[in-house]
Amino acid sequence: MATFGPTRFERPTTVVYADPAPDDRRRVADGLESIADGLTVVPVATLAELRDAVADASGRTCVVTEYQFAETDALSLYDRIRADGIGDVPIVLYTADGDERLASDAVTAGFSGYVPKGLEDSLERLVAQLRAIVNQPVAPNGGQTAGSRLRPDTERGSLRAERDQFAALFEHSPDAVIVTRRDDPNRIIDVNPAFEAIFGHDRGDIAGGALDDILVPNDAEPVSMADTVGLGTIVTEPVERLTVDGRRDFFLRGFAAEVAGEVYEYAIYTDISDQKRRERELERYRTLVDAVGDSMYVLDETGRIEMVNDAMADALGTTRADLVGQPPSRYMPAEDVERATELLLDILADDDRTWGTFEMEFQPVDGEPFVVENNVAPIVAEDGSLAGSVGAIRDISDRIERERQIRKLHEGTRRLMAAERTAEVARVASEIARDALSLEINSVHLYEERTASRTVSADGPPVAADPSLESRRERGILVPAAATDRTEALFGSVPAIGPGDGISWDAFEAGETIVHGDVRRAENVRNPETAIRSEAHIPLGTMGIFIVSSTTPNDFDPETITLARILAANVEAALEQARREAELAERTAELERQNDRLEAFASTVSHDLRNPLTLAAGHLENLEAHVDEEGERYRKEIDWALERMDDLIENVLTLARSGQRLTATEPVALDEVVDQARRTVDPDLDLVREEPLPTVEADADRLLVCFENVFRNARDHVGDDVTITIETTDDGFAIADDGPGVPPGERGDILESGYSTSPDGTGFGLAIVSEVVEAHGWSVTVGESDAGGLRLAVSLEE
Repeated sequence: MATFGPTRFERPTTVVYADPAPDDRRRVADGLESIADGLTVVPVATLAELRDAVADASGRTCVVTEYQFAETDALSLYDRIRADGIGDVPIVLYTADGDERLASDAVTAGFSGYVPKGLEDSLERLVAQLRAIVNQPVAPNGGQTAGSRLRPDTERGSLRAERDQFAALFEHSPDAVIVTRRDDPNRIIDVNPAFEAIFGHDRGDIAGGALDDILVPNDAEPVSMADTVGLGTIVTEPVERLTVDGRRDFFLRGFAAEVAGEVYEYAIYTDISDQKRRERELERYRTLVDAVGDSMYVLDETGRIEMVNDAMADALGTTRADLVGQPPSRYMPAEDVERATELLLDILADDDRTWGTFEMEFQPVDGEPFVVENNVAPIVAEDGSLAGSVGAIRDISDRIERERQIRKLHEGTRRLMAAERTAEVARVASEIARDALSLEINSVHLYEERTASRTVSADGPPVAADPSLESRRERGILVPAAATDRTEALFGSVPAIGPGDGISWDAFEAGETIVHGDVRRAENVRNPETAIRSEAHIPLGTMGIFIVSSTTPNDFDPETITLARILAANVEAALEQARREAELAERTAELERQNDRLEAFASTVSHDLRNPLTLAAGHLENLEAHVDEEGERYRKEIDWALERMDDLIENVLTLARSGQRLTATEPVALDEVVDQARRTVDPDLDLVREEPLPTVEADADRLLVCFENVFRNARDHVGDDVTITIETTDDGFAIADDGPGVPPGERGDILESGYSTSPDGTGFGLAIVSEVVEAHGWSVTVGESDAGGLRLAVSLEE
């Protein structure tokens, strides 16, 4: 590095220091005056003050300026100073906001030097820079002499003198600087420290070396500033040069200066390898961006639009030229821009991710915002930092609408399945098609085999149709069950559809969906003058047809038809369910009527039979005092016969009531029913249960009768010491005893009325059990228990 001399100025010098920051302005002014003899500092804050201070100054004058001002920057300030006629006053840029590019731009613009602000030795460097500038011969006009720019004694001495003049520029410039001589332009005289760092060559080793051999690639030529443009003009050109790490791209700024008859050339190299790499990447992106149909863009490192394709310009309603250079926040909400930035940084930090997707709102220049899907990927610099991004945008407003339709369709399906009657199903289906699928013109027709037809009118319930259709009703008719207000407004009333009535009947009869983009062109159109253009006829199985229409040709895309068919399938299922439930309700009502009649009959029989029996029993009791011993034997036989008749009547009534079909059930715990039956029949009955019994859906009262009869049958046929075992099976439960059992050939008879192996038995006990089981829709199987007795296995599977 250059050695800075004593901080003494050979001539009194005035430094006009321009800085908009009051504290910095005062601190720098005081610092300069405290470390430099012969230096007077005039601090100013604005361009106007600067102009006045330079005009009032006498003797040697220099300007030191910050870079950024409220109304301008230092580069613009330089041009305005020169335009105001303040000609050869040296200007030094002294700022903490600088970088390599700013330093190069400042020197290229004509600044006499650049010193970075904010370092520990910044003031010392600034003083050395000022000293090198002002301690030069003064021309009669007060400026520097043309021949005094370089004043060497020898070649190396001339270079040292020149380097003293450009101390900050040469030694402290962040760009690489090379000095050669015109009469031997291929020999390197000197380089600065930045050259050593960027090119990788040591200063002592490269001095005197051949430029062509060390720096210039075989397929490139060195640039001769003096031969190309002469003295006093700056050459700028992108070049490729060799470094110890390989070939790199640079931006060359060069100029030639004559010193004591010798011309020296200064070459300043700014490394633009990253910029060139980015340009090559952008070229690849440009090919991709222009080729794809979706909207695509590229943002630069500042987050501004660097490249877009025609698709994006068209989507935003503007031109590519107007988009380039703009921030994306002009076309999307700020929060979406922030989300995109966060996503890019997350991708950059994750080695396993190269791109990401998020939904955002697109805001055209003129038009309504719409939702898009943005697929973004970062452009990564060599150091791993974010150097920009690329994005592909797809309009997903149609997809969002489809998702809404599917969600509404799903919600509507629940309404369909909750409908109890076919008319309600049809009405709900029409509403779903209108509200969820935006099918404003639609109707639902249900098939009926009947001799009367109906139409749906806006005024009220279905009314009779034209009797001239009578001949067509032999095979049934499609009766309108529901239609939208728009449909009724368009047609007045929706007619029934019979055999041969055009496309609708053909679709229903064939069981296939028929779609027309313009129904008027169909051969079998019912009304060629119809206002309808697009129409779809979707069968509901054998139960009817669903018709959707539009007054616009080709208005139904394939997705709409698919959703309409899904709705039709759900409607068909709901109609079938409503039909089954209607049939079940009708059967249940009929069973209830039958049960009521059976109960009335049983009560009547019971009353009509029990009254004579009761009368006979009373007379028999009175007869006891009037018969002799021989007559008493006959009286007891009559008494037994009356009791037997009473038991038969009770069993017949129980059997009749047990066989009635169930109309209502509830969860019943079998263990509780078993315990109650045991208490009723015999609290001391030996009952075995190795594990809890299940809870079943049943009629508790009838189930109690079932177990009571099984227990009585076991005790009557086996004896009071019988052991009964109840166990859970895979499909229900089983009841077994340890009695003598039933021969295999008779097992099919014991469940029939009247079968009994006991002389005193009525033969109704197990028949009642069978009736109770069948009334629940279950089945019972007769078998042999492990102890050789009777086993009744009840299966709960219908």
